[in-house]
Amino acid sequence: MKLQFIFTAVLLASFQVFLAQEITNDTIKSVKKTTITTVTTVKDTIIKVVPEAAATIPDKEALKKEEKMLQAKMKEEKKALKEAKKLEQEQKDFEKEQKAFEKQQNKILSGEKSVNKLKTKIANEEKSLTRNKEKLDSKKSKGKLSSTDIEKENIKISKQQIKINKLNADLVKEEEKLSKLRN
Repeated sequence: MKLQFIFTAVLLASFQVFLAQEITNDTIKSVKKTTITTVTTVKDTIIKVVPEAAATIPDKEALKKEEKMLQAKMKEEKKALKEAKKLEQEQKDFEKEQKAFEKQQNKILSGEKSVNKLKTKIANEEKSLTRNKEKLDSKKSKGKLSSTDIEKENIKISKQQIKINKLNADLVKEEEKLSKLRN
């Protein structure tokens, strides 16, 4: 138990040392003819006291020029930041449009595949229908079928025709979808 407590304490202390951040504070204070600059870090502290009597008119003008230059730099940086954000947004918009275009192309391809599948199904069903009609005609001519068998075969043929008509209707719907996707 004692060992766990010691180990935990050492572990926490090492985490604090490892994760500690360097603290930097720069402040400029003006107090009755003196300027105090304080720079604080974890490792050392520096305090400089500069009398303001040494600051003359040319120094004040230099400070004003420097301030104007800093403000100009800040404006330029803001402009650059705005431009960077604008370019980034344009890039995102372009990528979004590109993804939408690719998605549209994929939908068109899948629509074309489904149209082709329906066409092959219709062709196969029509071949099967013609074969069944030919078989029925050949059996009729030989006289091997009774009237009930003929009726059964006619029912099969009519079911195949209904199936072909349904497939044709589906084909028309798919072609309409495909034409809408292309436009």
